[in-house]
Amino acid sequence: MKHALIALAFSAGCTSTQLQAASPAAPPDHPLQWITDCWISESGAAKEVWSEAEAGYLFGYAVTLKEGGVSFFEQMRIQPGPLYVLNVYPKGIGPSKFVESLQGDQSITFINGAHDYPQLIHYQRLGDELHAHIALEDGTNRRDFAYQSCLN
Repeated sequence: MKHALIALAFSAGCTSTQLQAASPAAPPDHPLQWITDCWISESGAAKEVWSEAEAGYLFGYAVTLKEGGVSFFEQMRIQPGPLYVLNVYPKGIGPSKFVESLQGDQSITFINGAHDYPQLIHYQRLGDELHAHIALEDGTNRRDFAYQSCLN
């Protein structure tokens, strides 16, 4: 606890300039920048949020609401590398790792054939909408999601 208070006191004394100097900013032209936004389903029951890139990483979370409460949540992280890796923590448990298998201008597909379900996760930006689907690796048992920006 003492160490946490010391760290908190130290970090409170840092200026934003010092913080920016400590961690290099990712270039604004991150290949997956198109996913960055707050996305909500037409019904408002599902929301997915993706942060701006931080040192090449993208951080996200998804929430599904039912009867006024959270019925499902997951945290996500896209890690940079020769191939992007999507780490998913459904209900905070994980990670389940999915490796990039295909990337387009504004789309990306991740695969983990050893995972029970889903084995495939696909995202695609179409104008001001984000479309996603999950499925088995062969494309069966597909479930589609469509989101619009929360910020519009």
